[in-house]
Amino acid sequence: MKCAICKHGTTATGFTTVVLEKDDTTLVFKQVPAEICINCGEEYISSAINATLLSVAGREVNKGVTLEVLRYAA
Repeated sequence: MKCAICKHGTTATGFTTVVLEKDDTTLVFKQVPAEICINCGEEYISSAINATLLSVAGREVNKGVTLEVLRYAA
């Protein structure tokens, strides 16, 4: 796909790290599948992956986790 940010690059499949914060909780998800612009590096995550991350994040917040580093698993 064409990059919406730089308008010049196209994206390639890769992996990224996503950091989510809510109140006193910080979650770091490593190895998250993404489309990454080969020109500017902008990262795009699918809506399905985003939904998974938010679901996991909700569970971790409810557990009272302060800091957690997780490897993404579909």
